[in-house]
Amino acid sequence: MRSNGEILGRGVIKSKPQGKLPLDEIKRINGIVVEIRDRLTKSLPVSSVNDVKLDLVVIEGLAFMAKGTSLVQLGGLNYLLRMDFLHAQVPFVIVAPSSLKKFVTGSGRGDKELIMMTIFKKYGFEAKDNNEADSFALAAIGASLLGYPLVKTLKPQEEVLKLLEKQVCKATK
Repeated sequence: MRSNGEILGRGVIKSKPQGKLPLDEIKRINGIVVEIRDRLTKSLPVSSVNDVKLDLVVIEGLAFMAKGTSLVQLGGLNYLLRMDFLHAQVPFVIVAPSSLKKFVTGSGRGDKELIMMTIFKKYGFEAKDNNEADSFALAAIGASLLGYPLVKTLKPQEEVLKLLEKQVCKATK
């Protein structure tokens, strides 16, 4: 996301395990990180990811009660991305799932369908699935953190933003 609030990209990357060895899973997770880098590079007029200068990346935190997913792999991917952005000196913030829900619905609760419906009503964005809805919500949070809210923020959104402002991770030289 740029400092003027321009959302550079959003989307869902799907990946399935290709083998049973630990090295296979490492390659898969690294492939996701490479795909994210490639998408960033393609969305900007740059020749490599090292030339990408982003003002903020917004990452959803881990959902510890998630069903059907491996928290170990998600945790590995999440921290690998954090390290990647830290080394590239790209500021990032981690948004807890409950904060994402509070920003969208006004409370820390809401099932996937409510999130999608609220995003459509509030922003006019029709998500293809709940993952894309979450991605859009993260972009909306980022725009607000940079001072370019996509819609008027109310008290619940301001509370989320105040909490997140303190947590923006910036690389130190």
